[in-house]
Amino acid sequence: MTRIGTIGQGIGWRLLLAIVLFSSFVTLSLTALQLYLDYRSEIQDIRDRLSEIGKSYLGGLGGSLWSLDEEQIQLQIEGIKHLPDIQYVEVREVGRPHKRQLARSVGVRATEQVISHDFPVHYAPSRDRNDLLTIGVLHVEASLLGVYGRIADRAAAILISQGVKTFLVSAFILFIVHRLVTRHLVSISAFLRNYRLGAPVRPVELTRTPPNPPDELDDMTSAINSMSASLADSLGEREAALRRLRQQEAALDRAYRHFSTLETAAKLAHEIKQPLACVSTYVQGVQAQLRTGSLDQQELPGLMDRIGREVQRVRDIISTSQSRVAASGGENESLFLGDVLRDVLPLVRQTCDDAVVAAWLDVASPGPVVLGNRTSLQQVVVNLVRNACEAMADLPRHRRRLRLLLIDEPGPRISFTVQDSGLGFPRDIIQTGHALFSSSKPVGSGFGLPIAAAIMAAHGGGLEIANDENGGGRVTCWLPRLEKRRE
Repeated sequence: MTRIGTIGQGIGWRLLLAIVLFSSFVTLSLTALQLYLDYRSEIQDIRDRLSEIGKSYLGGLGGSLWSLDEEQIQLQIEGIKHLPDIQYVEVREVGRPHKRQLARSVGVRATEQVISHDFPVHYAPSRDRNDLLTIGVLHVEASLLGVYGRIADRAAAILISQGVKTFLVSAFILFIVHRLVTRHLVSISAFLRNYRLGAPVRPVELTRTPPNPPDELDDMTSAINSMSASLADSLGEREAALRRLRQQEAALDRAYRHFSTLETAAKLAHEIKQPLACVSTYVQGVQAQLRTGSLDQQELPGLMDRIGREVQRVRDIISTSQSRVAASGGENESLFLGDVLRDVLPLVRQTCDDAVVAAWLDVASPGPVVLGNRTSLQQVVVNLVRNACEAMADLPRHRRRLRLLLIDEPGPRISFTVQDSGLGFPRDIIQTGHALFSSSKPVGSGFGLPIAAAIMAAHGGGLEIANDENGGGRVTCWLPRLEKRRE
């Protein structure tokens, strides 16, 4: 994880780079426009200067050329040559085809990067201005190299000054952004990085003078502090909900164990005490007659019949007790089996979480319709899940897996399966089924599966146990379908 805590890292430098690039683009654009305007102004100055030469020097050159005063002509063209950007000046006499024509020049003639202009030189022999004679030509060339040099110097000055200004402004902006924003963002990120759910934390506080009115950073810190308080409240509510779930589980467990052990055993013992006493009396009488040799063979079938009737009576009492067990949770009603199972999914999931078991709960809602007692069916599911979690207690945590699956296939039966990844059921348990007092756990009482089977049987269904091919045990409970699935 990258941690940013200095001014030389983070968004500050990216902001500086963006400012420099944008400022450079603007500076170059404006500089190019300014240089173009300056170039046009320089060219116009040269053209104005050439026009001024034509107005100021042609009269004097006409008189000097008419009188053939070469010295005066040379002085005048040298004066023109000293004007800014003038590179070459030439005066050439015309109009004397049979005589040598006068020509004087100063400077170096160029073939490119120049602006040239030819001025006709006139002279009036008399004072009549209509009698003008063209006696020569003044050729003037102005070089553009000076213009280019001045434009380059001006561009360098502009770029250097703008670059220094951009650097100073960008550095100041970087410092301000770090001072006002990024250092506080670093503090907020450090708070969030060290935040631990459930641990006591202090609210976020920024090391600055609070502005008036509050700004965006104040809104952010207020939102983070509110979120932290909400998370703490939510955690407290979750813990309270977990305590309620555990209390509900404990209450169900106590009720189930009390129902399956003390109450059932006491009632069953009380009801079968009398027929067992009768059987004991008949057996003791037969044993006494055998010892004295007074046993009447003709009375023996009658004694056996009476003993058999008492044994049948015991069976009837047990069957009646099973019926009362099934009915103890309340009257049967039409139920959507998916909704019944989903009601206890929070308790099932918490049971798996407490046992560090990965749970897959595949229960569609509302599911098929069955006739049964909601509490009894939920009692079966919760206890089968708890038994499965206890059976995986010795396995490594990553191998503990449980699946609760509601199977709604075409047919008269609806079933749900609790499957674990434990060691499975021993062979003798599978052979005897859910026999009373038979358990695969060292501390098991052997009441769980028989009572679950009795509840399912009282609903007109059944319970089947098996080992899965990929390992682990599987308990399947089935019920008769009441009607089609609700659309």
